[in-house]
Amino acid sequence: MKKLFLIIISFVVIASCTATKEAKSSRAELRKEKKLLEQTVVKNAVESKRYIIKFDRIYFTYGGIRELIPRANFLIVDKERATLNTAYLGRQFDIKPIAAINIRGRAENYAVTDNLSKGSYEIKMKVNNGGSNTFDVFITISKNGYCSISVSSLKIDNVNYAGYLVPITDKTNTLPQEGNPI
Repeated sequence: MKKLFLIIISFVVIASCTATKEAKSSRAELRKEKKLLEQTVVKNAVESKRYIIKFDRIYFTYGGIRELIPRANFLIVDKERATLNTAYLGRQFDIKPIAAINIRGRAENYAVTDNLSKGSYEIKMKVNNGGSNTFDVFITISKNGYCSISVSSLKIDNVNYAGYLVPITDKTNTLPQEGNPI
């Protein structure tokens, strides 16, 4: 009786170990597919020039980091339009004190360089609102969507940010919901 019990228990243990191994491999495959999907979404957003970069941190020129609120600090690039709205702490070369960067304008001289060995994109552009305000923006986007941003202008010192990319979805392709005809 003890031998029969021992054989049944050993079969149960072996069966549970193989099920666990299969579950782990399927989870690994799901993670890999999710990562590939995420990389494809980032690539499509960069190529179509439709994305939002939400800033998490600001890096000071002489050391130091500040955490930022992502919904209030962002860069939006939508085809030829660009909006830059973020906090600024650093040297300034203007009479008026500058505490934030807030500009809506055109993305000019937009150039994308993809670094295939690192799997990242480097973007250089100028955000110009038609007046005297022009900001040079340099962006490095990793394949998983993490970004490092550098902003400079004649009135401010060079400032660096870190954040993440959020693609802009196209709302014109969605079908309208039909209500109850009664």
